[in-house]
Order: sequence, then structure tokens, then C-alpha cells
Amino acid sequence: MQMFDSDFDYKGDFIDRWNSRIKQAKAAMGVLGALLVVAGVFSAVAPYSLYSFIQVLAGVALFVHGGVQVISYFGTPEFFRSSALIVSGILNALLGIMFLLLPVYLTASTLVFLLAFLFILTGFERISFARQMKYFGLPNSTAGTVTGVINVILGAMFIAMPLYSSLVLGYVLAAYLVIAGITLLVEAVSMKRIDR
Repeated sequence: MQMFDSDFDYKGDFIDRWNSRIKQAKAAMGVLGALLVVAGVFSAVAPYSLYSFIQVLAGVALFVHGGVQVISYFGTPEFFRSSALIVSGILNALLGIMFLLLPVYLTASTLVFLLAFLFILTGFERISFARQMKYFGLPNSTAGTVTGVINVILGAMFIAMPLYSSLVLGYVLAAYLVIAGITLLVEAVSMKRIDR
């Protein structure tokens, strides 16, 4: 980790990186958000009869989402990095691999708690990043705060009701995918160039 340098323009560095990658980030977040929503809707419509297909689709979507989060972590200036982002990315990728490789009876028992912790971790990461943006006077931090709070509340609900959540595993998965997708879509729409 770099030491803090009072002469370096961290805010300017962040703005330059943000503005140079905004179009690609919006497109990637929009496509990934739409894929997650579609996977979640399919999971909600047919939670049991098409579970194996949905399991593969959800696994791929979560693996890609996790990979994007890890790439985003390394693409963010070091002073703005949140360790929760890389942990969330790794957990999403592992959850995707778990969906792809393990049989249903092994994933069902641990999935609800893993999803709950992913919701909470992702929520805190979004809130933390929104606070950093607000602290440095950067616009568009409200959407990150709102989606972060929603993620934390849903994660707490999943932990509070594990038996119920495991009974409706297909719907729990659908909720996670749809909420993660909507979160990405909202953030993609609210992303704008930052003027100096």
C-alpha cells in the first residue's frame, strides 16, 4: 500500500480514471445487471423444474459478477479501494463456482447463509464507497447509499429466517440475483462524468 502523499491530487486522479472509463463501466454494469435480473426472474418463475439450468445460469452470472468486482478493485486508485469489494468479488465468484460444480443437496444447506453474508458485505461496500465519494465532494453518492442499505437489510432478513429461506431456496436465489442486478442497473444509470 502506498503511503499518503499530501502533494498528490488523489481526487483529481480518481476523477481522471473515472471519466476515462465511464462508458465502458456503464455498459458492463448495464449488461451484467440485466443478466442478473434475467437469471433471477427465471429462477423465480421455475424454481424447481428448471433448477439445474437455472443453477448453471446463476453460477455463470455470479462468477462473472465476482470477476468484474475483482477487476474493479484493482482498477480503482489505491487510496479509494475498499477491501470489502475484493472480498465480495471473491465470494461471488466462489458462489458461482459452487453453483456450477456441486450438487444441489450440498449447496442448499450453506447457500442461504452465504447469500446473506454477501448481501451484507456488498451493502457495506456500497455504503463505504458512497461515503468516500461524498467526502471528496464527488456527485452521485445517493444511489450507492440507498442500494447498500437495502442489501444490508435483506442480508439480515436472510440470517434471521434461515429455515424459511432454505425452504424457498429458488426464490432466495431469485431475490439475490434480481436485487444484485437492479443495484447494478441503478448504479449504471446514475453514473455520470465528473466535472472538475
